[in-house]
Amino acid sequence: MAAKTTILIIGAGPVGLFLALRLAQAEISVVVLESLDHLQDESKAMMQMPPTFPDYKKAGLYDAVHAASGKLHNTGVVFRKTTDHSIVEALPAVPEKQGPFIVPQNVFCDILVKKLAQLKSAQLLMGHRFESMATSEAGVNVKVTTTDGTKKEFEAQYLVGADGGRGSVRKAAGINYQGETLPAQLIATDVYYDFEKHGWFHGNFMIDPKNYGLVGPISDDGLWRVSFCVEDGMDQKDYEALIPEKFEAMFPGPRPLDYKIKQIHPYRAQQLCSETFRKGPILLAGDAAHLTNPYAGMGLTSGIFDSSSLAECLISHINRGAPDSLLDSWAAARRQAYLNVVDKVSRACYWAVQHPDADSIGDRHPMLKAAKAGPNFKPPSAATDVTTLDGYI
Repeated sequence: MAAKTTILIIGAGPVGLFLALRLAQAEISVVVLESLDHLQDESKAMMQMPPTFPDYKKAGLYDAVHAASGKLHNTGVVFRKTTDHSIVEALPAVPEKQGPFIVPQNVFCDILVKKLAQLKSAQLLMGHRFESMATSEAGVNVKVTTTDGTKKEFEAQYLVGADGGRGSVRKAAGINYQGETLPAQLIATDVYYDFEKHGWFHGNFMIDPKNYGLVGPISDDGLWRVSFCVEDGMDQKDYEALIPEKFEAMFPGPRPLDYKIKQIHPYRAQQLCSETFRKGPILLAGDAAHLTNPYAGMGLTSGIFDSSSLAECLISHINRGAPDSLLDSWAAARRQAYLNVVDKVSRACYWAVQHPDADSIGDRHPMLKAAKAGPNFKPPSAATDVTTLDGYI
């Protein structure tokens, strides 16, 4: 017999877990299924950005997220020439509690899981791999396989795919990505090196046509993320062979460099958006719905905006009787937020750090242009005000 729940979420990443938390706080029954038997320990996204803080406060997460940043409150964001490491531009300093907070994605997920465990309406099941689904007027039936080979079924009113860019839900629903893969592969290295000893800030954009990248801390024990790009399609042996050359260009300090690499993660730099975020009882959020490069810091942020707005719409529909069409309004609004804001801004940020004229980056980079426009300037937001959507009550 199938287990029943109101909302079934595939994927226990930050987007799926945050959605589950908001629904469970509204006493809507929700089950999260994760194919792995443990939470991923990859740091992935490092920054919690200020636009998400109102959502974190509403969910009762803000204090825990702030505390998790420990000693790593953002010391500033600067733009450096890779050639000599000189600073050519900087974003205005902000008070410590206004963020951004350096809380890696895996740490954030740990916070969410602990919060979720306190709520009776939520259940997190690890080691449950999505296999197939069938929709009906009543909702959706999902078949899964556990890590020990047990077959299970779940029935839900709605199914949310929050299982990432390679996720199975979008593919099973027959929803295609639209967009492109950028002509580079991102290599994220987690490395022990004392950047602070050399006066480096917690956010460093490196500007260079070849050796562009991002440098910032992950934890307060000296672990930093150094990201750079190589030609798309390069295999592991070749891009690992390039690491000493990249570090030589990007790192401050005396030579020979003394560093220790902990992890290396390759990612494709992609600008992709699902052709729809909803198909019947199936909804998509986060990377399952859209992918973007990391140079604007909008990947996790836009995913949280997906889940926070979807939670509000589902609560309005299930608890307050808003029409099902509200979810169509949500899907259209979130897709437009990606196309009109996330995609455009992240592309501009990506290309800006590759320009040969580093001194003029302030004229090209969206973050710097917004800062120079003054405090009264409001850049376009990637968030969705659900109260403006047709059908919301």
